[in-house]
Amino acid sequence: MSQPLVIEARRLEARYGSRTVVSVDRLLLASGQTLALLGPNGAGKSSLLRLLALLERPRRGELSLFGEAVTGQERQGLRLRRRMATVFQAPLLTSGSVFDNVARGLRFRGLEPTVVWDRVDQWLRRFGIAHLAGQEARTLSGGEAQRVSLARAFAVEPEILFLDEPFASLDQHGREALALELEEVLRRSRIATVLVTHDRSEALMLADEVALLMDGAVRQIGSVRDVLAHPADADVARFVGVENLLPARVVQRQGEVAEVSMAGRTFRIPRAQELEGDITLCVRAEDVHLTAEGGAVEDGRVSLDARVQRIVPFGVPYRVYLDAGFPLVALAAERTLRRLDLREGSALVASFDPSRVHAVPRRATLPSPPVEG
Repeated sequence: MSQPLVIEARRLEARYGSRTVVSVDRLLLASGQTLALLGPNGAGKSSLLRLLALLERPRRGELSLFGEAVTGQERQGLRLRRRMATVFQAPLLTSGSVFDNVARGLRFRGLEPTVVWDRVDQWLRRFGIAHLAGQEARTLSGGEAQRVSLARAFAVEPEILFLDEPFASLDQHGREALALELEEVLRRSRIATVLVTHDRSEALMLADEVALLMDGAVRQIGSVRDVLAHPADADVARFVGVENLLPARVVQRQGEVAEVSMAGRTFRIPRAQELEGDITLCVRAEDVHLTAEGGAVEDGRVSLDARVQRIVPFGVPYRVYLDAGFPLVALAAERTLRRLDLREGSALVASFDPSRVHAVPRRATLPSPPVEG
């Protein structure tokens, strides 16, 4: 990591009553980097953010900010917090005008009125709300209020920015528009940022790295694309959108390539140098191709005789639930459904390229994917 660290947490733990809500072995954030804390609701993401932002004290563990060990002393906490800014799900605006809300942190820092004016004007314009400068802040819509909250945070020029589900209260159109603007601001400013989100697309758009949390623990950390493409286990795979988790077994391994057995088929998969015995094959629905019964399947693909259980619209493609002796899900365009004349009960061949399979150790019984009704 070439950039200096602004956050380093080790063996950080937080408890609410008798329940452990955060238990993180190690977490790093470098200057200029955006780290997404990604995970389902209740995973401990916001609790971890509050520990890192000095809004709560950990039960145990070590935390360093800007290379300085956090001691818990009030004076130190105040000094360090002045180098940060936080945006929550709810904008938390005070009474007064939009201008006054954005200026509040700058005035608290004792900046000259001309500097305050220039900074506030800059960030109101950057988030497209300069025309609201004189409006009472508590009369704003949800999207406008969150833009004010972001302008207020950026105006103080923080060295660390904490974003706790900043788009959660917005509708889909508002989320997408504000996320695009924020992506550009983060890319240009290169402020070290911690983003809490449960949305994979937000993490992919905004973050350099992702720490995926479940039950308060970091289950996997790495680049966003690597975590999405190579989940560490079946739980992570399911969360990042892998619909097909198929039981298999390693029968032979040579270097990084393993020969595996699944549903009476034997084939080879790459990137399997540490796998032994029972494993789980992660196959994305978009990688499952559908062919007419008796039709030719491209050489090297694993083919399975299957029958359609249900066809469900899923945005532009359709989600096709199959019975291949075990549950299987494919995505298919409408033209594919028409070409194959697919309907419930139709017989067909499902296939996938084993080179696109990602395998993980099998640690638990895998549930069947639900058939949407």
